[in-house]
Amino acid sequence: MIEKIRTLTLLIAISVLGYGGYVFLSTFQTTSESIDIQFDDNGLDVKIKNFKITHENSGRKDWKLMAELAQINQKKETTKLNNVEYIFINDEMKKFKVYADFGTLSNKTKDLSLEGNVKMLIETGIIKDQITNNTISKKKIKPTNR
Repeated sequence: MIEKIRTLTLLIAISVLGYGGYVFLSTFQTTSESIDIQFDDNGLDVKIKNFKITHENSGRKDWKLMAELAQINQKKETTKLNNVEYIFINDEMKKFKVYADFGTLSNKTKDLSLEGNVKMLIETGIIKDQITNNTISKKKIKPTNR
């Protein structure tokens, strides 16, 4: 009798662990829908939605490249990008952001060429300095009682 209870308890424990693992793993979103791989005579072509690459050097982000769609052509060794956003962070931690409709990345030389509504935004410390100066000057002004 004890052997049957022990076996039943073991089966229940395994079932609970299996169900818990299923619930835990089902919460993760898979990325297989966002990657499309095609084989043809020219080789392997890959399409990636929500493409994102971040380059770090000693734990500090140097640059980030994002695109709505990336099409990698293995034969030409190029990657075509749609709705491109490139963020470069210099040594002084200032961000340079570049936006474009289209871009081509050479996989061999790592050169990036952008075209179509190319915009560049540069983060500067001028605004931060003005806010700090205004805050300091407001602290120095004291109301006079008449």
